[in-house]
Amino acid sequence: MKIKILYFLGNPGENFKFTYHNIAKDLIESKIKNWKSLKFCAYSSYNHLIVAKNLIFMNLSGLGVEEILKEFKIRPQEFCLVHDDADILFGKIKFQFKKDSAGHKGVESVIKKIKTNEFWRLRIGIQFKKRKKAQEFILEKLTPYHKNLFEKKLKKNFSKILDAFEKPVEKISLPQDILYN
Repeated sequence: MKIKILYFLGNPGENFKFTYHNIAKDLIESKIKNWKSLKFCAYSSYNHLIVAKNLIFMNLSGLGVEEILKEFKIRPQEFCLVHDDADILFGKIKFQFKKDSAGHKGVESVIKKIKTNEFWRLRIGIQFKKRKKAQEFILEKLTPYHKNLFEKKLKKNFSKILDAFEKPVEKISLPQDILYN
């Protein structure tokens, strides 16, 4: 089985651009420039994949995911939700199946709306080395240090991550650290 849709969480609007909570959406927007809009999300293509992003606030993400799954007649098991994760260090990633939301409101919305957690998740770490509570920083702009890493490393290496999704899911091998691979 292959993943057919990568759905990137983030909030709409310039004031959320380059905040920690928007890192997934900012990454895909750095790669894809032309989007087709539905009511709650926008989509485009990357090789064989459909890539999609929120047009609505993150806490309502389930509406966008439900819409794109119906639009392309895709089962939840064939899509991957890409989002920030305040439990993982900045630049590290985890690729997992069938996990709970761990308190992420956007993920909670998706699980509630599509009535299952049986989908893939690519969790992108946003946590500081000196740990902070998520609510203290997720809506803050990236620090100059993290912005530099985003521009010089994450954007460049993220193409490798996207390319990995060309393979069947059981053969996807992702580095745990997209800053240095």
